[in-house]
Amino acid sequence: MSSYVEAAPGQNEAVFQDQKGIECGQWEPIVNIMDPYVQELGRFAVMENNKNTRGHLKFICVIKGWTQVVAGKNYRLIIEACNGLGFPGTYEAIVYVKPWEQTWELIEFIPLLRN
Repeated sequence: MSSYVEAAPGQNEAVFQDQKGIECGQWEPIVNIMDPYVQELGRFAVMENNKNTRGHLKFICVIKGWTQVVAGKNYRLIIEACNGLGFPGTYEAIVYVKPWEQTWELIEFIPLLRN
């Protein structure tokens, strides 16, 4: 015989929040975009993209970003970089960080259109 208990709405919400009360999966803006760690994540994203595509982008800086708590942390970054001809462009990258393994993984790297 099986049985189950239905949770009241909101009863288990604390399970899906980190220590600061941020819901897992929710994108939160990065407050200090010039933090050296954030800038290094952007540099890593450009280097990994170059390695994967045999590209020649040169990292300039991360100009905007968000974090997402998952099993680890995703960083969604808006990056400025120059192409091989020296023309600047804007790119969006998602880097997945597993702090307990000290690993970074480039999940996505796409050019953004200019207006």
